Order: sequence, then C-alpha cells, then structure tokens
Amino acid sequence: MEPISEELVERTWKDAARLTPARANKEMSKVAESQPDLLAFMMELTEDLTRQERELAIYMFFVVYRMFQKNSGNKVRKISAEEIIESYEYNEGFMERLEGAHEKFLTRIAKTEISRQPYVMKYVTETLVEAPEEEEPVPLTEEGTGVIFLLLKTVVDLLDETAGSDSVKKVENP
Repeated sequence: MEPISEELVERTWKDAARLTPARANKEMSKVAESQPDLLAFMMELTEDLTRQERELAIYMFFVVYRMFQKNSGNKVRKISAEEIIESYEYNEGFMERLEGAHEKFLTRIAKTEISRQPYVMKYVTETLVEAPEEEEPVPLTEEGTGVIFLLLKTVVDLLDETAGSDSVKKVENP
C-alpha cells in the first residue's frame, strides 16, 4: 500500500478527537465487528497497563484503523489471529535485537523500518512522546510507552499489508 498522506493522518486524528462519547462507542462497535481479532489483541496485550495507558492505546488503535479505512475507501480485509501473532512476534524480536543499540543506529533503522507508513508512525510516536506535555497529560510509564508502541507498530504493519489489497472485504462506511 502507498503511504497514507500526512494530511489524511492529521484530518483523521482531528476528526476522531471531535467525536462525542456516544458516537465514538458506535464507531468502536463497527471496528469490533470488522476486526474482532485485532481489537482482542489490543485489549489482551494492554491488560497489564494502567487504565489511562490502556485507554490511550485503544483510542490510538481506533484512530490508526480509521486512517487505513479512509485511505483504502473502507476496504480493509479481516486480519486473522495467526497473522497478528506472526507480525507481533516479528516486531517483538526486532525490538529486542535493538536493545542497547547506539542512538545513531536506532535513528537510521527507524527511518528505514518504519518508512512504509511514515506519517502514521509519526502520529503514533508523537502522541506517545508528546502526551506527557499536553494540558491534561496521560501519565505514561516507560514500559507502557514501549508496549503501546510495539502493539501499534504491529497494527500498522498488518493494516499496511491488508488495506486496499485485492482480497479485501468492504466494511461499512463510518
């Protein structure tokens, strides 16, 4: 899939931020119907985070999913549990191999490894890094930040591989 534009990324997160709680719940129900395994993955792997970290992770998942949904004309194939596990294990191993690496090396790797969807990943990293600087910050632990980043990197990778592909299932328009 082609990279999602910076404009679409920004418009999507701003639109999501304006949703009323009732509308957000309705939209999240649609996500649960179209991607039950992906949502279950996010819910299960955020269980050990604080309530606020978990809420932020699920919100960010929702926003990222909508980015891909809008970019692909609502064509996002249902992602299987097997695909999720494979991608998560790959990303987890990749992150473990980077532990202790020099900062310049990490910067170079980040640019090449995350470049398939640079603006989506920019949203993810900026939200995690800048969240503590907002007026009402979500307190993030170092572990929580790492877990959320790993989960959302996995989600982005999977959606990048499946959204807009030939074998997609058209989902309801949000």
